[in-house]
Amino acid sequence: MMNFKVRKYGIRRCYTACALLTLGVIACQGSAWGKEGVDYFGRLEARLVADGFDAEQLRKLYARPEVTFETQGLSLFFRHREATLDYDQFCAPDSIGKARLYLAQNEPAFSRAEGTYGVDREVITAILLVESRLGTVKGRRSVLNVLSSMAALAESDIQEMLWSQIADFSTLSRADYNKWVQRRSDWAYRELKAFITYAGREQIDPAAVNGSYAGALGYAQFMPTSVLAYARDGNADGKIDLFDHPDAIASIANYLKAAGWHPKIDREKASRVIFQYNRSEYYVSTILKVADLLKG
Repeated sequence: MMNFKVRKYGIRRCYTACALLTLGVIACQGSAWGKEGVDYFGRLEARLVADGFDAEQLRKLYARPEVTFETQGLSLFFRHREATLDYDQFCAPDSIGKARLYLAQNEPAFSRAEGTYGVDREVITAILLVESRLGTVKGRRSVLNVLSSMAALAESDIQEMLWSQIADFSTLSRADYNKWVQRRSDWAYRELKAFITYAGREQIDPAAVNGSYAGALGYAQFMPTSVLAYARDGNADGKIDLFDHPDAIASIANYLKAAGWHPKIDREKASRVIFQYNRSEYYVSTILKVADLLKG
């Protein structure tokens, strides 16, 4: 288990591109190298060091054999871009029955969440049902690998390598792919920094956390920046673990409250709040429908 530390002097802006590349070559000894001879994470390590993370701890982390470039995981963004989830399954009698049982089994946690945040337990349960089937689906991809791989796409040679792997089935043009890469790599780097910070704060092994192919983690499927901003300790054990039901329940409640939820909120405003959790009208409609069925 690594306790990651961030140096207090903050972001060092004095690195030139050449210096970053040089540091990346030094830092990459033992890092994840691809079959093509590409050092996937050396330059990424350099960026993280420049942003204040401990160089030795990063070197050890990225040298571990399980820390690898997620070509297959990234390809899912292109294979499933047009795919839609069958949300109707969550309103089926079997799903509602499991959700009712979950409510009963976690009654103390829901009571605390409702009392603290004023968010309906049925809405929290509906979100947990859709996001992780009430904690039974946790994701199978390394969050560290996913976010590191996406962040590493800031480098042109790694962009080219991924394009060579997905060009045959991607519906994107190369120009659109380049735009996607730029947007996603910047976003992933912010999420990666948040994830490493969270892992260090909670003394979690960052290489041992699995999640979705987009890097979301826990029963609530929070991205790491949301974990830092909104996750809460729901059972007062001194830790925030989104693979713990009380913590997941409290964290969803806190997120929704921060987004504008309040007791007696009307349906239109409730829809707008839930939309901030997942920007899909179909998702919002499903959450509210499941909540209605649980209240009925």
